[in-house]
Amino acid sequence: MRKSDATRCMIGRALSLGATLLLVAVAVAAPKVAQHRAARRAQPAGPATPRVPTRGTAIPSPLYTETQPAETGLSPDTPVTMGAFSKLAKVISPAVVNISVTRLRKDAVQTGDSAGQLVTSTGTGFFVHEEGWILTSHHVVEGAKKIQIRTADDRSFEARVAGLDPFTDLALLRVEQSGPFPVAPLGDSDALDIGEWVVAIGNPYGLGHTVTAGIVSAKGRSTVLPGQTRYANYIQTDASINPGNSGGPLVDIQGRVIGINTAVIGKAQGIGFAVPVNMAKKLLPQLARGKIERSWLGISVGEVTPQVARALHLDRAAGALVREVVAGGPAEKAGLRAGDVILRFGEHEIRNANDLPWLAASEGIGKRVTVEGQRDGRQLRATVVLTAMPKRFATASEAAPAAPAGGEGTLVGLGMRVATLTAALRKRYRLHASQGALVVQVDRGGPADNVGIRVGDVVVQSERRAVRSAEELATAAKLFPTGEMVPLHVARGRQILFLLPRKGR
Repeated sequence: MRKSDATRCMIGRALSLGATLLLVAVAVAAPKVAQHRAARRAQPAGPATPRVPTRGTAIPSPLYTETQPAETGLSPDTPVTMGAFSKLAKVISPAVVNISVTRLRKDAVQTGDSAGQLVTSTGTGFFVHEEGWILTSHHVVEGAKKIQIRTADDRSFEARVAGLDPFTDLALLRVEQSGPFPVAPLGDSDALDIGEWVVAIGNPYGLGHTVTAGIVSAKGRSTVLPGQTRYANYIQTDASINPGNSGGPLVDIQGRVIGINTAVIGKAQGIGFAVPVNMAKKLLPQLARGKIERSWLGISVGEVTPQVARALHLDRAAGALVREVVAGGPAEKAGLRAGDVILRFGEHEIRNANDLPWLAASEGIGKRVTVEGQRDGRQLRATVVLTAMPKRFATASEAAPAAPAGGEGTLVGLGMRVATLTAALRKRYRLHASQGALVVQVDRGGPADNVGIRVGDVVVQSERRAVRSAEELATAAKLFPTGEMVPLHVARGRQILFLLPRKGR
């Protein structure tokens, strides 16, 4: 693996699962293993013959199996022995493949110079269907010119990309030679318990099949790869993984894939992360078609911390705080507002802000979903009709206004200066808000800056009070003691954001 690829596995750079480095472990059914071994004995070993013609374009349905794998003799309560893990490894290894990718160097891509700029990197994947469908990580095959896979019994085949999704760091490959290939059954990552034993199989540093064991350390990790993937809900494990493991399977003690390993934190001495397999199960049919279609709620959300819960007079720190409602989107049409807290989305409880984006994106275009939550201390219930996610979100960028003379002041403890919004200022800077306090200065590293308030924003409401001038905002801010969060509704272009700067001294 190239140095640049290896560094992607570390936090600070992080492998893109999408972001995301996926290590997936796999299992096969015992009767099929015997059949596959017999079939392999009848075939010549070594590199495969040239590619045969594609065996049709039909996509199997279902594209994966949940059939129980071979009996491992293990359960979550089974005493762990070396023999137990050895038996598990024999069951799951046949479906795991090593992936070798040839691609252009990044600098060659940027300059357009392809002469002599090809490099090779390695990763891992596993068969999910016997006709040659392989699940792996997006970043493993991103920009690939050629993909070569090697099976556990040392046969080599060329593969092509069927579908890619950078937002989940998942990719589906297709080997077009005749099968059948051994497959790994997919389990239920939602049913996974913290503390369960898991096994990872991968291709670390190009060394070939490597098996490691550990436990599930945590679930629902969301801050592993900031900015890398849109949908992050990782399984954390201490099963040792390294660069090259990306795309390999994370398997439970019964030999079912419950995650695709994706990221390593080097400073943490072997803590790794995996994309939940239930996320992959939802996307596999779309990946096979080569097109991902996501539904859209039309909001951005933030975490409900204990401080946020106290500021909003909530009885517990749970749910997703609506920070922004996109104009004309499904949420706005359903009556949702910035500052609402969503606690249920359809049949799903929203425990934290990370739960909602994936549920909204995967529910389905045209679906009607009941949303429940709280607004200003009262119960909230609305029905949204999800639409297709726009290719580009409309964002309004306003010119940064110079500080106007008069009618302005510094908000002590919030790290910003504001001015009363006048008709002249609205016209000059093409602002959509009709009244409020115009932000004319934001102190770098201050409370306002930390929550994303910008010069040109207009504060239109604080707590539950409308803001009509800089003086009214200053008066409202004084009501909050140092250390508390100050609820602000902020107009940015045609959007209303709900932000909570923590008041300093």
